[in-house]
Amino acid sequence: MSSPFLDRAATEAALDQALRATSAQSVLFSQAVADRVGISATDLETLDILVRSGPLTAGRLAELTGLTTGAITGLVDRLERRGYAHREPHPMDRRSVIVQPLIENAERDLAPLYAGMSQAMRELMSGYSDEELSVITEFLTRAASITADQVARLRDEAKDARS
Repeated sequence: MSSPFLDRAATEAALDQALRATSAQSVLFSQAVADRVGISATDLETLDILVRSGPLTAGRLAELTGLTTGAITGLVDRLERRGYAHREPHPMDRRSVIVQPLIENAERDLAPLYAGMSQAMRELMSGYSDEELSVITEFLTRAASITADQVARLRDEAKDARS
């Protein structure tokens, strides 16, 4: 009979490998979608942040993406040219702008490219109970938070090294 610790270690290792594979495939999928609509993967992921979060200041977008404010200016310019976002004056700070996602335009162009993935994921989820899906959702939500924390840590370390 095998030790539960060995089984646990093997399970954790398998989960780690599955998460790494999922992460890599997600990056590649984003790049493939971005290529189809003629934008960069960074522009696509930033647009996703805007769609999920709602309007944000350009400064907040820079914080969330780790891009410089200059890079965000160019990125928002590109999203505006594609019709995926527009700038609005900040109502309380004349030096700032709010970047407003144009969700209808993004959905028009992007939804067909995500349709196959969405359908495949719905089929995958149908094989799990509500309780299992709840556990998976909690795990992935917490994993995303940990990932965001680690991104911030790496950026802070890089900033400190440049200082």
